[in-house]
Amino acid sequence: MKTTKLTLILITVMVIAACNHSKKSTKSKAADSASIAVAPSVAPSAATTTSTNTYLFAKSPNGIYAPGNEELTAIQLKYKDATIDQLKEGHVLYTKGACINCHGPKDIYKREEARWKDIIDNMAQKANISDAEKDAVYKYVLAIKATQPK
Repeated sequence: MKTTKLTLILITVMVIAACNHSKKSTKSKAADSASIAVAPSVAPSAATTTSTNTYLFAKSPNGIYAPGNEELTAIQLKYKDATIDQLKEGHVLYTKGACINCHGPKDIYKREEARWKDIIDNMAQKANISDAEKDAVYKYVLAIKATQPK
């Protein structure tokens, strides 16, 4: 009789553990699906706007995504010479080049615009990137900051 009760309790505990594990897996898969839908390398402004210019999904929560027309327009208010190619180069350097080689891309939204100039100047020396590359990263970051959700 005791063996039967112990077996029953053991089976119950295993079933509960299995159910909890499957719930965690489901949440993880849902989170992965959400991150795919908001892929940082996709320019939401170019690929996901409707005719009323409303996003079908949110921009990357850390501000790291490929720039589009919205970001170009925003940065051109401050730097008329900025081009989409320059912003894309800055994005690549920031996410796949000099920055990620040392520490990975940092949350663009976390720091104030005024701080980015010093940060990028300091990191550019360590990363040994050219002035043109540094300028591209700086304009990319400022373009993202300029379109930061409020």
